[in-house]
Amino acid sequence: MGARSRRIKKRAVELDITAFMNLIVVLVPFLLSSTVFSRLAILELNLPAAASGPASAKQDLQLEVIIRSNALEVADRNRGLIRRIENNADGYDYAALSAVMRQVKASFPDKVDATILSERNTSYNTLVQVMDAVRVAKVFQANSVASVELFPALSIGDAPMGQPASQEAAPPPKERRGR
Repeated sequence: MGARSRRIKKRAVELDITAFMNLIVVLVPFLLSSTVFSRLAILELNLPAAASGPASAKQDLQLEVIIRSNALEVADRNRGLIRRIENNADGYDYAALSAVMRQVKASFPDKVDATILSERNTSYNTLVQVMDAVRVAKVFQANSVASVELFPALSIGDAPMGQPASQEAAPPPKERRGR
């Protein structure tokens, strides 16, 4: 018997991707039109600078806004308290803080940095409101509202414990031991 060999013809198989291409052509515009474009606003913050080197003869303004539970304190790190803004019935008085910031900016027009110090229990909303009041002020001009830049370079940190020097109570008297 003779062995018969069979020859199998191999065909080149073509990949039919027309259905996939149709799907992509429809899907890409749909996905692009349905995406929500969001604008991210990022505010660059810095840590307060540590005192380094000898103090200069001319001490510059080092503006600090301290958020206390009962008041906002505007102070100069070198000279002390500038103004204490007590809370009103609604909470913190951001309008008064903005007015004080405008006065300080009028006295120091070249100053652009400020430090915001907050107590541990300060809410995020309060911190953002104070940052906004320190960074920019809304000025009403004939039929329009303009934003004026005050101190855009902000640093944040923890508030020092206790009250400012002008508000501190006298230290308790020392106890006497023995006779």
